Amino acid sequence: MGKYLIPIATVILVVSAILIFSNTARYELAKRMNMISAGSYAFSESYNLPYSEASVIKAIEKFKEKNPKYKVPEVSIFSNNSFTLEDSRSENGLWFVAYLYDSKENKILNIAIRGNENNSTLEFASINNGLRLGNWKDINRDFSYNENQQLKNRFEESYLNPIKKLLENN
Repeated sequence: MGKYLIPIATVILVVSAILIFSNTARYELAKRMNMISAGSYAFSESYNLPYSEASVIKAIEKFKEKNPKYKVPEVSIFSNNSFTLEDSRSENGLWFVAYLYDSKENKILNIAIRGNENNSTLEFASINNGLRLGNWKDINRDFSYNENQQLKNRFEESYLNPIKKLLENN
């Protein structure tokens, strides 16, 4: 028994070190644990903002007015119909759901805002590939660790940081 104890302990330590120090392993573990999370946007990336919900919504509207390339063009579900994807309050009334367009990648970004008079949470929820709806993938669930990091970094640089600047200047 004693001669097997050292190799078993070594294997356990090596596997533990890999799990602890590997971003990908931590990401995958968190993704699996998040399956039991409650809420509308269980997998989304959350950003806490020290601004009212109304201010954040106005800043997003202003951002899209100043940058028309980020407005979502007409979309479709079937090839014979197209319509505008409108920013609006969710069916349950708890969230304001907005859409941004990434014209370089031809992707629609889905964000949701919820808050009060002092603070808001902006959720980067999902991405639709193309202008035909039905190709949604959830952030923090449907992408690899590296893809997810790239998508979040691009969102923060291209969308969130300019929206924050608009909020700071008001």
